[in-house]
Amino acid sequence: MTLRNSSLSVDFGDDVIITVSLQRGVAIATNNTQDTNIGDSMDGDDGEFVRISDDNYGLTCQLHVELSHMHTSEGDFNVSVEVRAAGVEEPIVACNWTILIVQSRIENVSVLIDRVVTAQRNVTVEALVSPVSQFLKYHWAVSGLEFMTETNTPMILSTITDVPQLQLMLTNAGDYLINVTVSNAVSTAFDGVIITAAVPISALSLSCSDDKYFLINAKLDCVATVKEGTDVEFMWNFDVGNSIHTTTSNGSSVATVAFSDVGQYNMTVTAWNHLSTETAWKTVDVAETVFKLITLATEPAVIGKPVSVTACSVSGANLTVEFDFGGSRHHLVLDTESRLVTASHVYLHPGPHNVTVTAENSIAMEVLHVTVRVLDHMHDADIKPMSVLVTGRRSVFMAVFNGNFVCFFVLKCFIYLTRHCINVK
Repeated sequence: MTLRNSSLSVDFGDDVIITVSLQRGVAIATNNTQDTNIGDSMDGDDGEFVRISDDNYGLTCQLHVELSHMHTSEGDFNVSVEVRAAGVEEPIVACNWTILIVQSRIENVSVLIDRVVTAQRNVTVEALVSPVSQFLKYHWAVSGLEFMTETNTPMILSTITDVPQLQLMLTNAGDYLINVTVSNAVSTAFDGVIITAAVPISALSLSCSDDKYFLINAKLDCVATVKEGTDVEFMWNFDVGNSIHTTTSNGSSVATVAFSDVGQYNMTVTAWNHLSTETAWKTVDVAETVFKLITLATEPAVIGKPVSVTACSVSGANLTVEFDFGGSRHHLVLDTESRLVTASHVYLHPGPHNVTVTAENSIAMEVLHVTVRVLDHMHDADIKPMSVLVTGRRSVFMAVFNGNFVCFFVLKCFIYLTRHCINVK
């Protein structure tokens, strides 16, 4: 076989065919339609070259042809070679082929996922790779940060996927580290991200103290609570109220507020985290601070005989008054003209007894306590001051005698009480 009129053609499978004319001393390479006289070794404009080695052809009948080519895209390419040589009688044709796998080098990889996700729900993690390649393996590793140390990383999940996605569910709230290593036969790239698994807010409730009514300048404690939710923050709006302080812990917030004027006020609280937001509101009625309530007991009292406790209220409308003698209770309505109401009780044991008097209406409430001294028997005459004795001031005394005069002096005391209420009013 002679080299004269012989050629070698290589089809690289990407619509590029290079044909080399095999002649000693001269190598003519054809790249599809363009001919280039390249001699024994020459680089093309696009980096391709052809190199022919035929120094020992006369002895070995072997010719070495080296060709270079750059694939611009990755994939599986069927590369074929064909040699045509001039024979003694007729041309000789030899063919061969192989599959060439071309892969792109990974330049960059990024993990895509929301920085805060919902615990106990499926989430999708994606790996964005540049340039896009079909010959990649994705090595995923998910670790919990709560117990992570320099020497220990608690692994929650480790898996390999052929696609740039990972489905996972984080059962517990907390911080997690997600790493992905992307590799093919020619390169490797890595990226990682820290995310937080949280619980969304649900069932926000708002309550203010245990009292039925709210009074001017009184400290009012309001509590906001969520049934579920992690890393919850609270924001309060008290209308025109004056916030004294707020205390917030995970899942609840306590705010203390006071109102200086009578009226209705709206207060709102908003609970939020990175997943959700909820708002609750409440209207409060603020009334007068007190009813200017005054109480008086007819004492000393005697075992087995009625003792009377009288309440006088200067302000407030539609008042009901409860007298709690310890063993019995009396619910009475305050007289609108005299502003007085009286309840009686019989004690069976001597000693001091506390009586609780509660006056209330639809918007306010006031409580006073009075002590009644109960004796075994009544002395022939007894006198006691009705108030603390102060120099230069008129003092009031109660005198009690056995017999029919008792009612007279007690009645005089009630008259004094009535006049006192009228004067204050």
